[in-house]
Amino acid sequence: MNQGPSATPEEVLGTCLRLELEAAALYKRFQGAATEIALIELWETMSRAEIRHAHLIEQLASRRELMVPAVSRAALTALVERADAIRAQADAGPLTPDRMLSITTALEFSEMDDLLTAICQAGGISPDHGRVDHLGPLVQVVLAREDGDSVLSHLLAAMLRLRRRAGTRATVLEADAAGAAARGH
Repeated sequence: MNQGPSATPEEVLGTCLRLELEAAALYKRFQGAATEIALIELWETMSRAEIRHAHLIEQLASRRELMVPAVSRAALTALVERADAIRAQADAGPLTPDRMLSITTALEFSEMDDLLTAICQAGGISPDHGRVDHLGPLVQVVLAREDGDSVLSHLLAAMLRLRRRAGTRATVLEADAAGAAARGH
């Protein structure tokens, strides 16, 4: 993530905090637009998780010994632009269930996650702690949908990316998604 002059620790933490809060607001918007109970509950869960992430960042920021990862200003700006572009898709057309799921999936597996992961690791917190609780509901809703093939494909690719990055064996989420893919979902 580091090319060129580094952003200050305050800029890195502030950007991550802002992105988490903006994601929470987007999920609240999706919750209000949803008509299916499962989706209303999903986005309530997702919004609460983003608020928890924001609180975690605030707690980590208060630690004097926290060594914030070096991130170039250019990389931080690019990350913000990509997250903004994903969120802007919500304004580009009707908020159908599949559009909202697709936007959610793209945002959850964007570089935003990489930034939060780096900050968690710097604070000595496992970035995978709570990941299943956070992403499990999204996976379950996607797998239960009859017409979620395009979202499922994106989700599977993103999970494989996480697995490669972590260098670990398949997670419960990947096993669920792989099983659904094998069944033709």
